Amino acid sequence: IKADDMSRASDPFGEVYHGPEIAALRSAMNRSGRPMVLSLSPGPTPLCDAEHVEKNSQMWRISDDMWDNWPELRNQFGYCRLWAPHIGPNHWPDADMLPLGLLRLRGFKDGPRLTHLTHDEQYTLMTLWSIFRSPLMMGGDLPTLDPFTRSLLTNQEVLAVDQHSSGNRLLFTRGNQIGWVANVPGTRQKYVALFNLGSAPEEITVSWRELGMAGKVPVRDLWKKENLGDFGGQFSATLDPHGAGLYRIGRR
Repeated sequence: IKADDMSRASDPFGEVYHGPEIAALRSAMNRSGRPMVLSLSPGPTPLCDAEHVEKNSQMWRISDDMWDNWPELRNQFGYCRLWAPHIGPNHWPDADMLPLGLLRLRGFKDGPRLTHLTHDEQYTLMTLWSIFRSPLMMGGDLPTLDPFTRSLLTNQEVLAVDQHSSGNRLLFTRGNQIGWVANVPGTRQKYVALFNLGSAPEEITVSWRELGMAGKVPVRDLWKKENLGDFGGQFSATLDPHGAGLYRIGRR
């Protein structure tokens, strides 16, 4: 059940987080005897109500509606950083739908159109959502998926980060450079996401010291599905403007 106008901190009419209504809806769903997911929107959900929203829902929006443009996508980094301590199990901060592929079919003066996000920005979108473990809900037209959009949505190694990682958190912020890290279940490996928020290519480095590793360590590029080799001390990647990389680092 997706319930709108429930979790925003405030709106133009002076409403606040609807805690009693959310609890009542959860109670009614529980009494149905059927397992149900409660998704609350829009946001931003107030952090001060984190305990309540975790107890009574499975998904809640951490921001207002996010559209297919870079400024709004960039804003999600701040929301994800704040909500990372509240990731699962059984409750998932929601960074909003994925505005990918064909977004408009009819009913608008400018006619059908594809997402305005560049390919690099789309990689950033999927990488951030996955390392943050946001629910992945496609907001475009599935029957007309182009090969690139399909590749974003069907990369099993990337989806595994969203579905099965743990300990997800911000690793560093260095100017336009952002790094996130998460644990690979049942191993000593780490998932590492690197982001370039700047307007020019940048080389981004993560050190083994930051990851609690040492020696020669293997690195796999999850988007390319390629083993990149063993690296000593650190790993560096040159990322395009607004681009991202997602890697599995370490030995099992």
